[in-house]
Parts: sequence; C-alpha cells; structure tokens
Amino acid sequence: MSTPATITRAGGAARIAEEIGAAIVAGVYRPDELVPGELELCRRYGASRSVVREALKLLSAKGLIESRKRTGTRARSREAWNALDADVLAWRLKNGAEPKFVFDMLHMRAVVEPAAAAMAARSHTPATLAAIEEAFAEMERAANDAALYADPDRRFHKAILVATGNDFMAAFAALIEVALGMFVRIASRHAGAPAPSVPLHRAVLEAIRRRDADGAYAAMLALIDRTSRNVERNVRRAKRRT
Repeated sequence: MSTPATITRAGGAARIAEEIGAAIVAGVYRPDELVPGELELCRRYGASRSVVREALKLLSAKGLIESRKRTGTRARSREAWNALDADVLAWRLKNGAEPKFVFDMLHMRAVVEPAAAAMAARSHTPATLAAIEEAFAEMERAANDAALYADPDRRFHKAILVATGNDFMAAFAALIEVALGMFVRIASRHAGAPAPSVPLHRAVLEAIRRRDADGAYAAMLALIDRTSRNVERNVRRAKRRT
C-alpha cells in the first residue's frame, strides 16, 4: 500500500483510482458491491477528501463505480465499463487477460484495422508514411527477438491508424496501444516467432506506400488473421495447462 507521503503528492488521485479500479476489474469488488467510501479511503491512503473525491470522479467517468444517496458507492457491472478507456484496458491486463477479453479485442481489430489500412493508403502524408516505415524498419531488425519486437510493432499499428487522418481512428490508436503488446506476447509463444509475421507487415506497408487501398485492406486482414490464429492457439494451449 502507498505511503501517505506518496499518495498526497501530485497524481495521488490517479494512484488511488488505479488501485481501486484494478480491484474492481479483477473482481475483488463485484457488481453492486460497496467499495470503500471517502472516509475509509482517506484513512487508508492518508489522503485529503479532495484527493479522494477526485479519484472517485475518475472511476465514475470510466463507468466503474456509481454513487447513490444513502446507499454509498458501488462497483458497476462490466457492461457499464468504458472498455476502450486506456486505464481500464491496462487494469484488465494487469494480472493477465481472460480469454474472452483477448478474443473480443481480436475481433474488434479485425473490423477496424483493415479499414484503417485502406484509409491510410488513400490519406497518408510523407510524415505519417515515414512513421510507419520507421517502425517497420525496427521490426525487421528485431525479427528474432520478441522482447525488442513488441514496441516497434505497437508503433507500426498505431502509425497506420494515425495515418488515416481521421480523428476518431487516431483516438482509437491511443486506446488500443496498451493492448497491442499483449497480442505480440501471446502470438509469439512458439519457436521462430515473431519473424514469420515480418513479411505480412511488409505487405501492408508496401500497399499503403503505393496508395493501394484494396491491397492494404487485404494485407492487413491477412496479418490480423494470422495473429488471431496464433493467439487463439496459444491461449487455448495455456488454458489446457491450468
């Protein structure tokens, strides 16, 4: 638990929100169950009431809690959570993601990212194309090292979403960035990974570079399909071992 000196510095509200939010998404506090109130949180963290209230506001904005008169502050059900909030994503990944979360994210990527690649092919600028190219060059250099590969892979996919020139796609990129590393780690749990995925990423880049929207869509769909098959196989294999 954080010390009072830590929790009352700038960012204290975010720190309290992180600890309570992570507990909610982990199921420590179940739907409609009371979470600690203001006074309890003040005592627990040595924080002022204003800091605690700010933390509770953060959790409420993310759909994790609801405050009711006379009945206190309660955890909300998963359906109410802001599932694409970057903090909620990070908290759900903190202790490993459950299979449904992984598969739901894969299905969402399969819908969004091929369309984004087609948009990037039509709309990229020299600067946004350069960001995709730089990330891919680093991926090539790290093709035989899954740990080094993860960061440029995240930047490659994020750069494509930014290259669409669509503000909502750019916002989506920021939201899923935290989850992309999860797919690299899960999909790379077999010999030779992640090198086999490099040619598929190259195909996406080349189609975007030549402004071939249909080719970029198809190449990204093939890439996501391969990732999905690897992730599903490795998740099910891990589940059988538990």
